[in-house]
Formats: sequence, structure tokens, C-alpha cells
Amino acid sequence: MTNVAVINYGPRLDYPAMLSELTDRLHVFSHHELRNTQGLAHYEFVEDCESVPYAELMIRRLARDEPFTHVITDNEYDLERAARLREEFGIPGQSSASALSFRDKLVMKETASRTVATARFARLETVADLTRFIERCAYPVVVKPVKQGGSRDIVVLRGDEDLVAFSRRPWRDDLMAEEFIEGPMYHVDAVLGHGYRFVASSRYLRSCLGVFSGQNNGSVQLHPQDAFARRLEEFLDRTLEAFDTPDVSAYHLEVFHTPEDELVLCEIASRIGGDRIPLLTRTTYGVDLHTTLLRQLCDLPVDPPPTAPPAEIHGSVSILPQGRPVRAPGRPPFEWVRHYEVNEQLAPDAVTLHSASHLCFVVVCGADSAEVEQRLLQAEAWLLARLEGPAMEPELTMHQV
Repeated sequence: MTNVAVINYGPRLDYPAMLSELTDRLHVFSHHELRNTQGLAHYEFVEDCESVPYAELMIRRLARDEPFTHVITDNEYDLERAARLREEFGIPGQSSASALSFRDKLVMKETASRTVATARFARLETVADLTRFIERCAYPVVVKPVKQGGSRDIVVLRGDEDLVAFSRRPWRDDLMAEEFIEGPMYHVDAVLGHGYRFVASSRYLRSCLGVFSGQNNGSVQLHPQDAFARRLEEFLDRTLEAFDTPDVSAYHLEVFHTPEDELVLCEIASRIGGDRIPLLTRTTYGVDLHTTLLRQLCDLPVDPPPTAPPAEIHGSVSILPQGRPVRAPGRPPFEWVRHYEVNEQLAPDAVTLHSASHLCFVVVCGADSAEVEQRLLQAEAWLLARLEGPAMEPELTMHQV
């Protein structure tokens, strides 16, 4: 009989709705408190779930009474933990080695470099490793933890003053350096399974690192019939040729497009993209990435991916926290706005901590990427002009991913 252990991160995932056939066979340990837990075999909210070993310990104990047939997670930080449990229980799925190759950015680049271009990189044991890398590659260089996400704790060193300032920070034992690549960054989001293939490509509105200097972040979808979208999809396939991939997985690929018209890998993860990517994908294609992935991981049927081109594509832009109390504006008054949402959980003096940090965000539609981008910039300007006054209750709140 099917018995499923779930290590959850997403605060809005509805497991009884997504996996309705298995509700009473789901044992869910969650980083966030979930709203709908009705009928679950087991549910616990675990504070700091991705950082503490409690879920892993309890899943092993539950398995003594009834063995698990599936161990699944929606969280990148739990991929290795879920893989360890599957291997221990003899359950098919992504192996620990495969999970590590997508989680550790240095291992990832060593692996991917077999089939695609990557920036030059090096592991940093000491500051001497960093200075040698700078001598070899020249400024600017990027320094980041090998297993972090959301652009957290990334530093760009653009000159010797930055290096000296960086040397005053506590040294970490999980750092790597990589060459800075010029050019816009694209992301490719996919779910691949037994006879199932869904791939969509987008361009980041601005650099993900720009949020730490006050630039609002967002994405602009590419039309699937765009020649560059097909080129990005081919790059995804070539990248995955280098990896040991599970039968079913999601992928989030980030790739630079250089001024010389080259594609250079930034990173690839075996998970669903974060921020507004699931919402944009559902709005354009009618594909719920989480449901599509998790049902296949549990050997449940899914609707086939769409084959007809979408009538319109979408993009989003997020207004950053301001570090001071402000009033979130109401919905922008444009007919092409498809969704507007205010972050109810944001503290009045919150600052930007990662690339998905936001005070509010807006989703717009358009016939092509150029129109979507123009409308995003218009909506962004409208919102920024109306950030004012002390924090108040949001004028509009939408409760959907």
C-alpha cells in the first residue's frame, strides 16, 4: 500500500488537493504552517524544519510501523535528506549523489562543464585561494556559498577595495569564487517525467543580485515559439546530459547570454523555480508545477502538457521592502494587469534578504516579451510613485501562489 513521507517548505501548498487519492497516506512535516491539513495521516509544523534533523528522525521512526513507498520534498534544501531516506528504505528516486550534484554549486559546475560552457570557478579554502583566483581571472569576481539559494550571501568583488572590505568579514568554509559573466540572465523551468515534458523559458527583468542595491526584480516570459526559447531548451538538454538524473524531476536552469552571443551556465537545480515562477507558469500555460511534479513523484496520473501556443505570455515585477514603514499601493489601474498581491507578512522595517523579497508584486500580460517588459516597467513606475506614509493594512490581498 502506498505510504508517503513529505518534507514540505511551500507555505501555500495544499496536499489534500494536489494528492487527493493519497490524503490519508501522507505524513507531512512542514517548515511553514499549512492551512489545509484535513485528513492527512500525519502532520507537524516543525520550526526551522530545513535546518533541524527532527523530520528525518521521525520519518525513520514512522517507517518502523509501516514502510514508506515514497519520500518527496518541494524544497531544494531537503533534496539530499530525502535522497538519504530513499536509499535507506530502498525506494526508487533521486540518489544522494545526484542530489549533491545539483545542490553543491562547485560540484554542479564541475559536472555541467562536461557538456556546456560555464564560468571559471574555484573552491576557496583560504583567502589566498581567492587572491590567486583574482590574479587568474581579474576583477570582477563573484564569491558565494556552495549550497545557498535566492542570491543570499553572494558578494561581487569589483576591485581591491571590495577585496579588502570582504577580508574584514568572518571567513566561511563553504565558499567558491567564479568569473563574473556579462549579459542578461535567462531561466528555464521544466518538469520531466515518464512520457511527460514541459519546458518554459523566461528572462530576468534585472540581475538577481541587483536587489541588494535596490533594483526591483522580476521575470519576462519568452513565447515558446521564440527561436531563442528553443535555443535555451536545447541548452537545458545538453546540460542534463552531464548529470545523473532521476526518472521524474523538476529543473530550474539559469544561463547567461553574453555579448558574444554565447550561452554560459550560471546554475541548475533539480527543483521548481521560486519567486513568481509557478504563478506565471500557471497563468500562461495552465500548468501547476508543484502538482504536476508531486503527482508524478507519487506515481499518480497528470494531465498532458499543453501543445497549443498560449494566447498571451506574462511577466512579474516585485517591489522591494523599503527598510521603513510604507503603505502598499492598491492594484495598478491597467486592464493588462492580471494579478496584484501585497506581502501581508512583511515587517514594517523589513529589508531585502534574498532575491524573492518583496513588499508587493504585479503580474502583467502581453503578446510578446517586448510588450510584457514595457508594461512591467509602467506598472513598476506607477507603484513606486505611490509608496508613501506609515504602514497600513494592504488595500488588496490575494491568497494564491
